[in-house]
Amino acid sequence: MSEALIDLGVVTRTEPVVPPPEPLRLRPPVLRLLSGLVGLALLATLTGAAHTTPPAPPTVVPAGLGDATFVTADRLFVVEAGPFPPGAPATDKVINEYTLPDGALLSRTTATVTGAIVNVLAAGPLILITYQVDSLETEASMALVAGTGRTLWRRPSRLLSVARDDGLVLLRQNSPRPGPRTWYGVDLTTGAVRWTADEPMRGFTAESGSDPGGFPRTLITAADTGDISVRDTRTGEVVAQKKVRLRAAPRGADVPIWVAGDLLLVGAPTGTDAYRLPGLTPGWHSDVDLSGRWVQDGCATGICALSWQGGLWLIDRRSGARRWTGDRWNFADQAGRYLLATANEPGERGRVVSVLDPDTGDVRGDFGRWHSLGAAGRDGMVIGLREHLADDKVFYARLDPATLRVRVLGAAEEVSGDCRTTADVLVCRRIDASVGLWRLK
Repeated sequence: MSEALIDLGVVTRTEPVVPPPEPLRLRPPVLRLLSGLVGLALLATLTGAAHTTPPAPPTVVPAGLGDATFVTADRLFVVEAGPFPPGAPATDKVINEYTLPDGALLSRTTATVTGAIVNVLAAGPLILITYQVDSLETEASMALVAGTGRTLWRRPSRLLSVARDDGLVLLRQNSPRPGPRTWYGVDLTTGAVRWTADEPMRGFTAESGSDPGGFPRTLITAADTGDISVRDTRTGEVVAQKKVRLRAAPRGADVPIWVAGDLLLVGAPTGTDAYRLPGLTPGWHSDVDLSGRWVQDGCATGICALSWQGGLWLIDRRSGARRWTGDRWNFADQAGRYLLATANEPGERGRVVSVLDPDTGDVRGDFGRWHSLGAAGRDGMVIGLREHLADDKVFYARLDPATLRVRVLGAAEEVSGDCRTTADVLVCRRIDASVGLWRLK
């Protein structure tokens, strides 16, 4: 799942869920006292005997209004705000690096940049960033020695991923100006270019597969002429090439080629052809026409094909046949062996995400007013939030699509929003602009 909040809805469950009561209109001191008592009572009701002791209080990381935050699997970065009017000269910006889940300060690194920092990653003793060069949204990336202001290299491109074991950084040229784009594999410590790959003006380049660290294994480049190449991201070597027949499409339309995990799907003159990656070995042919659809791989044993206007098809990975269709849905993501799907129109309880059986498309239920946050874990569970905005409180829980159970873990108080999660911690901005870290284990 992405890190956007997704409303989830309600069905029969084995643990009772009691909604937070509406706040009383009392004077602030009384209101704060009763709010705390109500929160404790609600938490006890929701969790039953799940807690023998209250959850630990949050770790609070200092941050100010306007500071930007970036969260990775094991790091929190707080980038201190700076004045960047259009055309302003380069300005020093401080990047504070904290460990997760404990929130210990690791380093304070100074970056001299001309615009807002839009991405931050850590790679051993280095901090990598992407920042906006000008008001036209041209971007550049740079590597700095953590805890210093020393810059190792700078390139006009966007930072995508890092393979620390191979000392390799994946970059992509990013500019608002029309024209072809170039992808780069550069050395982590020197910025020296190891390989380049040009993206055609009428085509695209997409990442495919990933190692345990999240670095993509291959790059797929496709042109509207039907020319396809597969490149190894570690070496830059082209490992497969093929020219395929594409269906006719209006000028300017997207190239009808989609990456779906270990399959490349090609919109043929009739139906869809599948090729296996990385060798582009021919697979199945199906009469399914995927034109105008967004293909998503993470759909249990199948491939999800979603229409921008709404409607979900579940495609069988082995044959290409449509297993089932659902006009209600405009989003789906995998959670264990199940799918979490969002309906086209919100219901009475807001936008509800239902738990679907991927084999049949049947709705198994939902989680009421709990929202899912972040990707599902290996056990298929997802972190859920339920906001009580009247008193700046968010309850957090583990949602189990297999049983539709909700296991409440605790309540985050004085929260203003902007919550993200890792496997171990919930990260939220607080009403005083600081960052709160609530343990999930």
